[in-house]
This record gives sequence, C-alpha cells and structure tokens, in this order.
Amino acid sequence: MRLRPTLHRVALVLSAAVLLTACSGSDDSGSGGADGPTAQAEGPKAQRLPLRLDGITDEVAFGAPLQLTVPNGEIDSVEVAPEGGDPVDGQVGDDGSSWASAAPLEPGASYAVTVVASDRLGMEHTLTDAFAVGAVPDGSRLTLSMQPADGTVVGVGAPVTVRFDQEVTERENVEQALHVASNPQVEGSWHWVSSQEVHFRPKEYWPSGTQVRLDLDLNGVQAGDDLWGGRSYDLDFTVGKSQVAAVDAATHSVTYSVDGAAVATWDTSLGAPEFATRNGTYIVLEKFETRQMTSCNANITCDPGDPNFYDLEVPNSVRLTWSGTFVHSASWSEGSQGSANVSHGCINLSQANGATFFQLAQYGDIVTVANSTRGPEDLLDRGDPGMADWNLDWDQLVADSALGAPITTDAL
Repeated sequence: MRLRPTLHRVALVLSAAVLLTACSGSDDSGSGGADGPTAQAEGPKAQRLPLRLDGITDEVAFGAPLQLTVPNGEIDSVEVAPEGGDPVDGQVGDDGSSWASAAPLEPGASYAVTVVASDRLGMEHTLTDAFAVGAVPDGSRLTLSMQPADGTVVGVGAPVTVRFDQEVTERENVEQALHVASNPQVEGSWHWVSSQEVHFRPKEYWPSGTQVRLDLDLNGVQAGDDLWGGRSYDLDFTVGKSQVAAVDAATHSVTYSVDGAAVATWDTSLGAPEFATRNGTYIVLEKFETRQMTSCNANITCDPGDPNFYDLEVPNSVRLTWSGTFVHSASWSEGSQGSANVSHGCINLSQANGATFFQLAQYGDIVTVANSTRGPEDLLDRGDPGMADWNLDWDQLVADSALGAPITTDAL
C-alpha cells in the first residue's frame, strides 16, 4: 500500500513532461501552433534547414548565361546586378531551384547576387554573394573603327560605317547589338558590305538637322569562333545642310546645290573615254589639302615613258572612292574644263572652284555623276564604301542585312 503514492507521483511527472513537450513544439515537426511556420521560425527552438547558393565562383566565365541553383530550396526571387546598374533579366527553372540569366553577362564587370529562397519547411532564407566576370582575352576580342567621328557634322548621305578588324561570321548576333537612335526618327537598314564591314543608312537622305546616336552593345556578344565583343561603343553626330554636287559628263558641268537650291555651276572635265568616270551616287569620304597621286598607285602605269604616267601633288583633293576617284583642283586641265573629258577618272575643277568645293565638303555629302559611259558595278562588287550605299535599290540593300528587315531608328 505504501508504493501507490510513489507511483502516482511518477505518473504525474510523466504526464507533465508529455504535456510540456506537446506545447513547446518540435524542431523537426514544422508545425508552429496558431501562429504558423513563420512565427515558429522566429522562436528560439525553430529549426531552419540550411540552404546554399551554387553556381558562383570568384570569376565567372564570359560568353554563357549565369546559372544559379539552390539545392533543396524553392527560389522566390533573384537579383543579379552590376555595381550601379540595373538587374539583369532571368528566369527560374521548372524545378524551382534553379535560375538562369537571359543573356551572357558583361565581361570584366562585377556583380552582386541576392537570392530569396524557401526551404522544405517553408522558411525563407536570403542568400547573398558577389562575383566578377572574366574579361575577353585580347586574342579573342573583336575590335573595330567607326565613321563618322564622334561629335561631327555630316552630309545628308552619310552612312554609319562599322569596320571590324576581324572577320565576323555571327552577323545576326552582331547586328542585333547595333542600335541607332535619331531625332527625327527615320526608316533605315543595316547592310553588310563584307564580312568585316557593315553600314547603316536611312531609306531616304537624312533630313538636315537630324541628331543621331549610335550605340554598339557588343560586350559579351559572340562574333565568330573564339571571337567576342570585349566592350561597348557609342558616338553622336549631327546632319548638316544638304549639299549636293550634280556632275554631268555630257555638258562637262557641276551644279552645286545647298538645301535644294542651286548656288553655283562650275566647268569640269571628267575621265577620258578609256578612263571614264563611273555614273552613280557617291558620298564624300575624306579630304586632303594636298594629295600625292601617281599613275602607278592608280594601277594605270608605272612607266615614266608612258604618256599616261603621272606623279603629281594635287591640291584640294576630296575623296569619293577608295579606288581613287577624287574631286580636286586641276590647273593643268582648265583649258578642257567645260568642253572635254580628259582626266584619268577624277572630277577636275579649276584651282578656284576646287578650293571652294574643298572648303564646303563634309563627310556624307552627295556627288552624283550622270551621262558617262561606265557604271558603278565593279566598285559595288568590291564593296567600295564611296558607292556601296546609294547605288543599291532599297530591297537589295535590306536583303544584305543579316536580319533581313528594315528598322525604324529609336527615339532620341
């Protein structure tokens, strides 16, 4: 009989222990009573299953999208952003535990990562990290030059020209990264003159006064096998007055117009029959106060005894083609200017008129030649930049775009 009180006390103690255990909750149960899992997670006894962020090393390789995973977790949100920049676009995978950026990240840039993910108990975790993207090695980097020059005033026919130092085989990738904005907006198209040169021009001449901006977002863009854009580029230019020189080989004259009004007519001499100047629409490419011109460099003759041999210091030289067509002063042919075509293909003006044209000429001004006996086809086949833009009909020019469609410039 004396044992019963002892047993009764033991039973009471065990019951209290069980009750205490039931009220305090379990680290493994995941149930938190009336306040739910979040409230339980904030208590001293809550257990948060450990999560980790995979896919980040000290230096992430360029050229591929960033891939992140949270094993055993459910990703709620991801922010990957460069210092001082906007977050990159990306998407959570179907498994819920992975995320991939929509595009490769910028080579050489540093990024901060913040991922909010939930564990199997529904508890939220904030995971942070940082990394740098490897730079494109010099030997794999796409390099280029652009025309017109930044901040310049150009003629109404000026194309935007991008010349690459390497052969571009992934033209669509590159063209998608080339952006033109203007005020006013215009319809235009990129077209590939060669595997190393692409031009943009409007469908019609630029309106005078147009403001234009070029952005080449090439950093990280694959341009070919082991060839990547390693940086971005930009430039701005303004379209000046419409300045057009209309050259007539039959009347041996040049009519010079500004903003549609003829302001001067000059006598000229074009190429003699065996060196006929090509018909077509040219643009002014560059100009030189003096230019050494030789028949040898022009592939005419290197023999000083040949009557077609020449070696001259030519003043007021305005280049129209890389093949050697210039407008320039030619005092030696002034007797024939206005009456006969006697040059080796250039457009000759008097000393005074050549000086006037030289002073007015700017990159992208238009020079047209009519009524000669030779067409522009050979220079078009060669991709000569002086004739490559305005001697193609619009449909043909658009067809030479890697994307195969015209564009409207972005608003500026």
